[in-house]
Amino acid sequence: MKELAKRKAKETTILVIVYEYVIRNILARILRDKGHTVVTCSVGFEGIRKFEKGKGKFDLVIIDTPLPGTGSLSVAKRIKKISQRTPIMLIKGWDRKLDIKKIKDAGVDLVLSAPLYIDKTVNLVNDLVQL
Repeated sequence: MKELAKRKAKETTILVIVYEYVIRNILARILRDKGHTVVTCSVGFEGIRKFEKGKGKFDLVIIDTPLPGTGSLSVAKRIKKISQRTPIMLIKGWDRKLDIKKIKDAGVDLVLSAPLYIDKTVNLVNDLVQL
């Protein structure tokens, strides 16, 4: 039974769009250690391109806010236009105020406030990919 759960987790692919190198790589490493396949990028337009190219491949998209260039909510909205079914998790800094209506309009499924706690983040990711 444990082996089946582990195999299922390895089939889960997550797109992480986070500008800051250290945060992006730590988050990717944590998710990989939990058995997920992770694709990373640092800017929104690249994330949209990777999502379009791998249409149907991603089980979850994690987007950091703010993103330089294409804003986080614009990226979320574009991804939801491509695939309504793919959940989107938005990470926001503790000092960031976000408009709830704009978040809903962009199709964001969950907002996670920094600082990120490993166990809480992994549990939320696992809940989202089960949808």
